[in-house]
Amino acid sequence: MKLIIDQSLDHEDIEITIKCKLVDAELEKLIAQIRLYGFSITGKKDGATYPLRLEDIYYFESIDDKSFAYCEKDVYECSLKLYELEEQFSKADFVRISKSCILNIMKLSSVRALLNGRFEALLHNGEKLIINRHYVQDFKKKFDF
Repeated sequence: MKLIIDQSLDHEDIEITIKCKLVDAELEKLIAQIRLYGFSITGKKDGATYPLRLEDIYYFESIDDKSFAYCEKDVYECSLKLYELEEQFSKADFVRISKSCILNIMKLSSVRALLNGRFEALLHNGEKLIINRHYVQDFKKKFDF
């Protein structure tokens, strides 16, 4: 792969051109990441609304029919349902790990096997999440395990 960067004050917008013989699975993943670059969702905390960049979100969780975005230190309420978040970010680095949780695998520090086919995910911020056995296969595919 060859990467060419043409930096100039004459350019007004970022433009990315991909030239290839065939779009394979790895390239599709890269294209999905590029499309989500700079993409943000809206989160609410203490009555204020904030734009949240996807790359800052560690995981989404649903509690009592409300969705929350967990960042390194803060938690924000989201207006989207968990299934909507899953659909929207399925091509990115997000994967469902339980009925109520979607993980950003880019925030994953390590994984270890537990009893009953479950896994424990350790995140960069020290939090631990359980990957339920029903979701382990999808997690392995996404993580290239």
